[in-house]
Amino acid sequence: QPQTFPAGGIFRGLFEGEASSRPRASDAMLDACKVPLPSLGLWTDRLKTLVFGSKGADALRRAEQRMLEGIKTKVHLSDVAIPQGSVHTVSTTPIHHSHDSHGAGLAPVVLIHGYFMGSASWSHSFDALSDKRHVYAIDWPSWGLSCREQNFPSGQGTEICEQFFVEGIESWRRAVGLDKMVLLGHSFGGYFAACYTMKYPQHVDSLILASPVGMLERKPGEGISEERIQSLTWWQRWLFFRVRRMWETGWTPMDFVRGLGPFGGWLTDWYMDRRFRLARANGTMELDVGATAEYLHRLAQRPRGSEQCLGDLLHFGAWPKSPVAPRLAQTLNALERAPPVTLLYGDADWMDASGGAWLAHQLGRRTEVMVVENAGHQLFMDNPRAFNAACQRALGAGAANVPGLYQQLLR
Repeated sequence: QPQTFPAGGIFRGLFEGEASSRPRASDAMLDACKVPLPSLGLWTDRLKTLVFGSKGADALRRAEQRMLEGIKTKVHLSDVAIPQGSVHTVSTTPIHHSHDSHGAGLAPVVLIHGYFMGSASWSHSFDALSDKRHVYAIDWPSWGLSCREQNFPSGQGTEICEQFFVEGIESWRRAVGLDKMVLLGHSFGGYFAACYTMKYPQHVDSLILASPVGMLERKPGEGISEERIQSLTWWQRWLFFRVRRMWETGWTPMDFVRGLGPFGGWLTDWYMDRRFRLARANGTMELDVGATAEYLHRLAQRPRGSEQCLGDLLHFGAWPKSPVAPRLAQTLNALERAPPVTLLYGDADWMDASGGAWLAHQLGRRTEVMVVENAGHQLFMDNPRAFNAACQRALGAGAANVPGLYQQLLR
């Protein structure tokens, strides 16, 4: 039977730093508290550019360097020019290889981060994944250190939002000169990797989705009922409706951190302390908590960009507006030679693994669902050793089950 995990509280996605594909709220909730909120217009973005612009970029680069300090593999940093601007890229060279060209060896791994993360978030996976392959990690187009010359098409709908990311990734692929690549996306990065695979399957050697968001639509009866809302205290109801209204009008978790300016670091410090407390207690976390908190703070300080995708892709409550799994299954099943797909979830993940199980049943062979032990949604941070081992399995170099690291849920 498909494994499922508890959804947690309505605001847990904000605390975890990601939105979940598990339902969070009912679309049938009363429409209340629609008091107009301040507009986040062009003047606001320009003001933040003046306050945080070049200094923000410089501070983010320093924070990124601190995140990458412990990597043993040689690291290359570049800003790859594309028609839309540029895509900031962290890349490594294979530790054991006998060929200099990309096409002569194994397909490179391209890492696409999740919400409120960046290319340096993968710092404890570079060495493991670079054993025999080139590895690239990119900042989303119009996020992090990627250029913001092209305005993000916020509020223009799901299809245009998806196209922005897909074409940005495709422009980057052409600029770098890759033919085939292994796409490994986490959470929202998994969403974008799946969308890219649907349009450009000929360039995807294999697809690895780590706790992907937006897999299946909301099921009847899921979410928070009106009765449950009415049972809350007045201030809990007020907070609930305000957060919902802010979601609907385009506010994101980054806006809170960004709005606090230099004091936003307190919020990212709190997040890192709370979110990874269990991983630290288990001894599985390898990240420097202070360096990571600083990196997230500096990411949020940059002017608004593609993090605005939140409301274009998900309803409030984090149900997808256009579920990925059915579309991906239809596309890959129509191909004569579809790339293999692997789905990874943490054993304490608040994403619903039943979405991955459903997709595996639809695709049949060459599809695996694996559970990474001692890990939650941020599985590559919670337990990088186990996550990297599961990725090696997905790349064809590991056993089906490794006790203490990962186990195969479905194949």
